[in-house]
Amino acid sequence: MTTANTSRATLFRVLLLCVLATVLCAGCSSKQAGLDASGGLSLDVKGAPLTSSEREALAQNKGRIARQVPSYADNVVEQQEKYYLRGGRKTMEVTSKRAEPYLAYAKSVFRSYNMPEELAYLAMVESGYNPRARSRAGAAGAWQFMPYTGMKFGLAQDKWQDERLDIYHATHAAAQYLKKLHDDFGDWPTAIAAYNAGEGKMTRACKAAGERTFFGVMRKNGELDEDTRLKPETLQYVPRFLAVTSIMENLPQLGFDPIYPEGADQVARVRLSPRTNLKAMASACGMSWGEFKTYNPHFKKNVSHASQRTNAYVPQSRSAMAMAYVRNPVQVSGTMLASAASSDKPRVAARVQGRSGTYTLRPGDTLTRVARRYNTSVQAILAANNLRDAHTIHAGQTLSIPGRTTTVAQAGSSRRGMNTYQVQPRDNLWQISRKLNVSVDDLKRWNNLRGQDIHVGQRLVVMR
Repeated sequence: MTTANTSRATLFRVLLLCVLATVLCAGCSSKQAGLDASGGLSLDVKGAPLTSSEREALAQNKGRIARQVPSYADNVVEQQEKYYLRGGRKTMEVTSKRAEPYLAYAKSVFRSYNMPEELAYLAMVESGYNPRARSRAGAAGAWQFMPYTGMKFGLAQDKWQDERLDIYHATHAAAQYLKKLHDDFGDWPTAIAAYNAGEGKMTRACKAAGERTFFGVMRKNGELDEDTRLKPETLQYVPRFLAVTSIMENLPQLGFDPIYPEGADQVARVRLSPRTNLKAMASACGMSWGEFKTYNPHFKKNVSHASQRTNAYVPQSRSAMAMAYVRNPVQVSGTMLASAASSDKPRVAARVQGRSGTYTLRPGDTLTRVARRYNTSVQAILAANNLRDAHTIHAGQTLSIPGRTTTVAQAGSSRRGMNTYQVQPRDNLWQISRKLNVSVDDLKRWNNLRGQDIHVGQRLVVMR
């Protein structure tokens, strides 16, 4: 080999080693930053980079949780901010408006638990603050509780109601769950990641990575096996929440229409006795049934729970009417209610018990006087006659007079007998109720259970 050839070969080897070194260093740098650890963390967001004014606005109010974000994750959060300020801007506009009626309440709930109030924005990431939202996996409500987790934190789910859709009650449940996760993991980003992935999954990922925090796991996620690795959805979930928080705290500065949660229409909560006729309540409050359901999507029927007191919500302006109604409600009888509840599509006919019939108003009559005479309530008369205002009546008008208790009858009934079910490994009351097509409440009542505790081999009574 000539000297010239030798020199060229040596130069080629040097260049090759430099290229390899550059590639390896780049690979190490990428893994160190944790940006593509699982192929799902980075976002290729199209559009112009954030402007200096956008960066300045986003830096003003980030909330308490943002202080727990390490600097190496700043660019991941920024990508999510860029998405919601560019391609996802319309989504941000819609969800911020949808969140407006609930944010003041949600923030007050988190403050009452001594938690960061910006956790109220997590429901925007979960559901876009849609109280009726349902996922294919079975999660429901603005806070997207799965059935078992919802029950664990006090959200009843039975044939009468699904309290996961009660956004006010579910917000308390979300606060309690997030507080537990924070107590378990020690910081808010990790607690938020566990809210999405599940506490078991987050625990396994931390253990496998040898880390204690979500962002620590994020950097090593690509090194974990498939069973312990966090999914791309979870890797983006925490940065997405942080981005939504920084944008929501600075809407006008970022060119969005401002929202006024503190000025939103107030909602009043009333406690209903069992078997309350909800349609009659809507009418007594001057609301259509559709409007009442908008405020109360958690009710599955037009009657409240058969044996438990439950919450109902009305606009604050209707609270006096609602309170007057609940003091003397139209109720359905227990016997006929049970019959109606046993069918998914009951054929219902109304029947009135007590003094009832019709009454023709005389000059000087008031509904209060008529209600007193017939031992009923003004609200019940209004409901029975589809009237909204007690002052619109006139002499000569004939009114239907309901009794104090309205019963609901269903055509047809089924023979009922007693069977038993033996509890299997990994069974819980919710799973058993689904298997047997009965409610958890019924299982607890039939077996005199107070909590959720059951044991393998236990025989549960099941009425058929």
